Amino acid sequence: MSENEEKIIEIPQEDLDKLPKNTVHCFPASKSQILKRRIITLIVMVLICGLVGYLLVGGETPSILIWAVSGVIFLIAAIVFIHTFVIAKYRVAMDYKNNEVVLRYMFSKIKIPYDSFDAREGAADRATQMLQNSALGANMKKLDYLVLDNVYEEVCYQTSSKDLATQEDFDTLLKEAKLVSSVYKAKEKYDALKTDDEKAKDASGEDFTSLVNSAMNEQKEEKAAQIKAKQEQAEEEAAKILEEEAAKAEETVDEAVEEVKAEIEEETKKDEE
Repeated sequence: MSENEEKIIEIPQEDLDKLPKNTVHCFPASKSQILKRRIITLIVMVLICGLVGYLLVGGETPSILIWAVSGVIFLIAAIVFIHTFVIAKYRVAMDYKNNEVVLRYMFSKIKIPYDSFDAREGAADRATQMLQNSALGANMKKLDYLVLDNVYEEVCYQTSSKDLATQEDFDTLLKEAKLVSSVYKAKEKYDALKTDDEKAKDASGEDFTSLVNSAMNEQKEEKAAQIKAKQEQAEEEAAKILEEEAAKAEETVDEAVEEVKAEIEEETKKDEE
């Protein structure tokens, strides 16, 4: 079964009726996160402008390296500042019109179709877990994590209750994401497809192994037949040589007997004389 065939499997209407229709649910980013980024980026842009202005007013012409570094830093800060207005509208959205999950991630808009989407609860990275388990992290607020995964790609995305505006938004997103996953069953279909592929690979591997073994057996049989033929040929040649030697020996004996007879006859004649 191909990936495309897997994706077009029909979903029961009663399951689809569990989902909202023709609407988009937006989940904006945390206001404190947005405010913090705006303040930091504004400070960086003001400092860059002040540095360049100071150099120009002081009569010094900034070098190409200073212009390049300042320009790159200013551009990155400006992009981050503009991006805060984008994620203020939504950081994650459940689009029930186009049946896809939309994420604002690293200045990109990422879309995951529902029939490729899987959601599951995530976990903090190892460094955060170690900090939370230490004395320094005893008073840290425990965060909830949600993994948003496109099962047909090698990357997945994680958001947390800290990234969204409120805990209620995160809980709603978690509930809706899991509902979509349970209806479309993309992970189950992907696992079934992967299992079929592995079985096909195993079968092809077994076929290849059997072909190799068969070829090796045929080669062994062919070599055994050649050895046997050579042995038979050697035995025939040895028998032929023995026959020839026996014939020669018999001739030699006959000649010796004839010579002995001749000598006896001559002696007999001499005795008679």
